[in-house]
Amino acid sequence: MTLLSRYFLRQNMSLLLLICAIGLGTYVFIDLFDRLDDFLDSGTGLQDVVAYFIYRLPFILAQIFPAVFLLALVTQFGLMARGRELLALEACAVSFGALSRSVLIYALILCGVQLTLSEFLGVHGHRAADRIWNEEVRNRQMQNRRLHDIWFREENRVVHLSSVVPAQEDGAGVEIFMLDPASGAIDEIVRAESFEVQRGEWVLSGVERTVPASFSVIREDALRLRMVTPLKSFLVIDPKASLESLPLWRLGSEIRRLRDSGSNIERLLTAWHTKLAYAGSVLIMGLIALALVSVSGSLYLTIPLGLVVTFCYHGMFVLCVSAGEKGLAPPFAAAWGANIFFAALAGARMFWGRARLG
Repeated sequence: MTLLSRYFLRQNMSLLLLICAIGLGTYVFIDLFDRLDDFLDSGTGLQDVVAYFIYRLPFILAQIFPAVFLLALVTQFGLMARGRELLALEACAVSFGALSRSVLIYALILCGVQLTLSEFLGVHGHRAADRIWNEEVRNRQMQNRRLHDIWFREENRVVHLSSVVPAQEDGAGVEIFMLDPASGAIDEIVRAESFEVQRGEWVLSGVERTVPASFSVIREDALRLRMVTPLKSFLVIDPKASLESLPLWRLGSEIRRLRDSGSNIERLLTAWHTKLAYAGSVLIMGLIALALVSVSGSLYLTIPLGLVVTFCYHGMFVLCVSAGEKGLAPPFAAAWGANIFFAALAGARMFWGRARLG
């Protein structure tokens, strides 16, 4: 490592830690006041409140890390420009390209740091914080938990439940698709307003049976079906667990399992690519910072510009990911679209622009 790289790294890490502390403090302060009424109403002890925010810190840091890195870089370059350090480097025949290479290598290493924060500490901390919030604050114990929008398959039946309380073994909004074992075509669709489990059988109420082959609809007050899937098993694994709570490797295994079963995996694929793309955004922030410095070395211009670009990047990133989750764009393009676009803009500015080093 060159003397310049060591100097740059030492200075940037100081700024990075300072801005991280400011960002985390601001986020926790806002989140605390947003949830303060819930904590007070539930009578949650101080120990649980502190534990909740400690568990959330790695996840929060992983989310704000790209923006923090960009601000640290533009602040550092602005201070170096104000102290004529960039001009001195140019006078000593140290090109802007050499400085840029050090920044990008450093940013690439921080991509791994962000991914580690997100997928290891962030995932486990997010789960622990959710447990405290759901059980201690919201007082939603597992035995009273209501799940929504549940899909599962049992033999030649595909079942959709709008809502279900697994511990009480009842729910509402049932759709059961009866499939032909040979062709896989839908033989019959059974819809019911509500259901409950009695001695191993599902008792459906307010039933409507549709037979596509004959275009006939049969309405019944009640219908009994033998189902073997235990509803209480959904208390162990929530099928609708938020994608951000699944680590990268588990998400990959779920994608392979669902692909083998013929299920739609577009949303999961988008989430998998999104995790990698957001870690890669640290490198993109490094490129953007270098591009901003090539526009101006003034702190009063680069910091506001950096904030504007960060908001624009985040908005485009969320928009593209949403399009991918809804099937409007391929998963890879949806997750990496914002990175590619801003990398192209920053690269074009650095290639055609002339760095202002003084």
